[in-house]
Amino acid sequence: MDLRISIVNYNTHDLLDRCLDSIYAHPPDGEFEVVVVDNASDDDSVAMVRRKYPQARVISCDANLGYAAGNNLALKDNTARYALILNSDIEVHPGALQTLIEFMDTHPQAGICGARLILPDGSIQLSCAPEPRLRRFVAQQMFLDRIRLAKYLSAECWADVAAVTEPIEVEQISGACMLCRRQAIEAVGPMDEGYWMYWEDTDYCRLLRMQGWTIHYVPQATMSHVRGGSSSRTRAEIIATHNHAAVRYFRRHQGAVAGLAARLIGLAGGVLRLGISTVVTVATLGLVAHYRRQVALFARTIWLTILPPQNSRASRHA
Repeated sequence: MDLRISIVNYNTHDLLDRCLDSIYAHPPDGEFEVVVVDNASDDDSVAMVRRKYPQARVISCDANLGYAAGNNLALKDNTARYALILNSDIEVHPGALQTLIEFMDTHPQAGICGARLILPDGSIQLSCAPEPRLRRFVAQQMFLDRIRLAKYLSAECWADVAAVTEPIEVEQISGACMLCRRQAIEAVGPMDEGYWMYWEDTDYCRLLRMQGWTIHYVPQATMSHVRGGSSSRTRAEIIATHNHAAVRYFRRHQGAVAGLAARLIGLAGGVLRLGISTVVTVATLGLVAHYRRQVALFARTIWLTILPPQNSRASRHA
C-alpha cells in the first residue's frame, strides 16, 4: 500500500465531510486507506463517516485524546509506504496527493513534505518556519511579528512562501498537512503525546531532522485550509494550551531554564494583551462589547497559563 491518511476529528462534521469528499474525488494513483480518529465528538461525525464513506476506517474514542495521541492511534501498525497527517479542515486539490508521493519517491532522504495551503481568502498560508528560538517566541508574544520588527531581529516566526514555485528544504512544516515516510516514523517513533494540542508538529520535525531526515515544502501540491473551523468558542483555552506546549518544547530541547523563560514569555504576552484591551475598554467607557470580551478573554488566558496544563475540549486547527 502506498498511503495511509490519518485524520483526527473533534466536532467538525461538515468540514470532515468536505475533507473526505475531496480525498476520494482526487485520490493518489496507488492503493490508499483513510483512518478517521474521532475524539468523542457529539455532532454525529462518526455516523456521517460510516454512512457516506464506508471505505474509511473509523476509530471512535470515548474521550478527547488530543491531536498527537489521535494520530498515533491512526498510524499504529501502519504498513503503507507513507503516512499523511491531515487536518479535518483541509480540502485536497486535484493531483495534490500524487504530487507529494512522487516527490518523496524521488527524494529518498526526505522524511516529511507538505503541500501549499490556500486560505479561504485566496492567500497562501505561512506553513513553513525556521526552528523555534526563544527570541521568535518573544516576537510572537510581543506583536513584533505583526509590526515587522521581527525581521530585523532575525526572529521571524514563519517563512514567507508566497513566491516559492519549486520545492524547498525547510526546518519545519505545518502539521495541517504532513506526508511522512514510514521509515522515518519508525526511526523516530510516535508523536509525543505530552503535546495535547499544538507544537507536536514542530517537535516531530525537529526529531526527524536530528535523525538526518530532511523536510520539504512542495508548492506544486495545493490544498485548501479553512483554519480554525470550530475553535473560536474556546479561544482562551487554545491560547493557554499553545503556551503550555511551547514550554514543553523549549524545556525538552533547550533545557529547564529555556522552559521557564518560555512560561514567563507566554504570561507576558497575556499581560500585554490584557493591558491593551483594558486601556481600550476604559477609553471607550466600556460601551463596546467586543473590548469587554477581550478583557475577559485575556484575563482567563493568563489564569489558564498559570495553572498546570489541562486537556481542553478545544478543536485543533492551526
